[in-house]
Amino acid sequence: MNDQRSAQPQIGDNLAWVSLFVAVVSALVVLARTLEIAGCSGRCDYPTLEAVTRGFWMTDLIVFIVTTGVYFFTRSRLRLAWLLPAAGITITLIALLITNLVMNGALNLG
Repeated sequence: MNDQRSAQPQIGDNLAWVSLFVAVVSALVVLARTLEIAGCSGRCDYPTLEAVTRGFWMTDLIVFIVTTGVYFFTRSRLRLAWLLPAAGITITLIALLITNLVMNGALNLG
């Protein structure tokens, strides 16, 4: 009887997969935004673009690894452990929004 309960997927397990998807897609969005640099023709702030791009990728990777790792470590100990992957998704999306805003300014688009 206990095996059936443990065999059911927990909401946090699904959120961990969603967190992976959000991390990969957001990293690809930032990569796609870097393709706009080719059309800058000298009016872009290149050091800012490089710093914000690399900063986002590192933040994205670290947030995913930490939140997913801590979730899988604590999921059997804490009932609210599913909040960890949810927080990782939220942090990643906020970082993507900030990165997009900074890139708009550095690309002189907005």
